[in-house]
Amino acid sequence: MISGLGITILKNNVPWGPFTRQQIEEGLLRGDFTRQDLAHAPGVKEWRPLGEVLDHVEGSTVLPPIPKNGEAVEAKASAMPAPPPILPEASQAVLVTPLVEEEPVRLIPASIIPRFIAFLIDCAILFVPLVLLFAMGAVLLEVGGAWEGIDHESRMQEWVLLKRNLTHLFFLVAIGLGWIYAAGLEASRWQATVGKRWVGIKVTDGRGHRVGFLCATGRHLAKYLSALPCFLGFIMALFSSRGLALHDRLAGSRVVEK
Repeated sequence: MISGLGITILKNNVPWGPFTRQQIEEGLLRGDFTRQDLAHAPGVKEWRPLGEVLDHVEGSTVLPPIPKNGEAVEAKASAMPAPPPILPEASQAVLVTPLVEEEPVRLIPASIIPRFIAFLIDCAILFVPLVLLFAMGAVLLEVGGAWEGIDHESRMQEWVLLKRNLTHLFFLVAIGLGWIYAAGLEASRWQATVGKRWVGIKVTDGRGHRVGFLCATGRHLAKYLSALPCFLGFIMALFSSRGLALHDRLAGSRVVEK
């Protein structure tokens, strides 16, 4: 049986231990170690698989050089998420590598006011050009009609045609371009449309990570459900501690402050 300083385990090129044989056996049962992990014990000249070291006799207490990355070894060292507990009777010093846990991201829900302002800004970006286009068409229709002496009935027909074309263009922008605009920017590195970015809010998933384009698309389509009836789906955000509107709940997304 191994005695002296006990057995040292090599994990991610970091020596762990030394451990007693009893600790090693308990670690094998728990899955903290495997018999293929590189190990060293008194009398072993180099790092060897733990299964071989367990059968070795005691000898020298000097640890061999740690193998460098890329050097050929007979066994692969597996990752160990945490060092096994040291039994009270073990008096040896143990090398412990502190675990760095990722701190949970604190998500601060965006209030309804900046969300509404962002909505107005995005609507302006999408639809103000249509309003300007309609105004230009109206001016050209009236001025051109008066200049060329077009009668009132003919001008009314031109007005009907202008309104119909602008209505078709409105729905094209609202459904097609609006989808590309919202889903594309919310799934980008910005995580926000121009309006949301301007007021300092963004769209994330439940863990604060960037959403994908499919998720952003589903969120955009779900807004049509939130708008019916009477925008009740949007009003739900007022009564949610996390500021979740109906489309956020359906898409698994959140609107938070940056």
